[in-house]
Amino acid sequence: MSRTHNPRTDRRAQRTRRDLTAAFVELVLSRGYEGVTTAEISRKANIGRSTFYLHYAGKQQLLEESLAHPSAGLAACVGGELTAPQLLPLLEHFRAQRSINRVFFEAPIRGLWVRSLAALIEPRLPRLPASAVPRSLLASVIAEAQIALVTHWLTAHAGLQPELVAQQLLAGTRALSAGAGAGVPPARPAGALANLHVITENGRPRGSARR
Repeated sequence: MSRTHNPRTDRRAQRTRRDLTAAFVELVLSRGYEGVTTAEISRKANIGRSTFYLHYAGKQQLLEESLAHPSAGLAACVGGELTAPQLLPLLEHFRAQRSINRVFFEAPIRGLWVRSLAALIEPRLPRLPASAVPRSLLASVIAEAQIALVTHWLTAHAGLQPELVAQQLLAGTRALSAGAGAGVPPARPAGALANLHVITENGRPRGSARR
């Protein structure tokens, strides 16, 4: 027997997830990620713990959902769809909230964010040649580079205009993607080494006749 779609139930579930997310973010900002428990999140959201686990496996899944929006914006830098002006609202939000959201750019959340972002980046990467690095590794490198750029901008160069940061995010991401796609040059055949001139101490190729 098929289950009927119930818009009222869907709205209730969405509201529950919003309440849990809001409670989670508020607790993390005040106490840090590691100091927060699912029981505290549930209590602050005025939701039973059993209800919490109907929606999330744990606080890490809740964190990943909280990071979904900023991660989607950064992942869109891959593939050439995004322009610098389209990145500005996200970067301006980062800068406006930097004193509050600093914890998201520090351990342990930063490492979790890199993994979450890399998971969104990987399927956007083009098919790479066999000689290139694995796509999963390239996605992690791009994710780390993006978050590092934003982190250093917010902590040490916040006066820099978001337009410049947006341009650098796009340029850096595309350079990493293009460079990896070029692959690794093939090794020179061993036989070819015998044809190379070997320079001796007097500057002449070994075996060459003195004139």
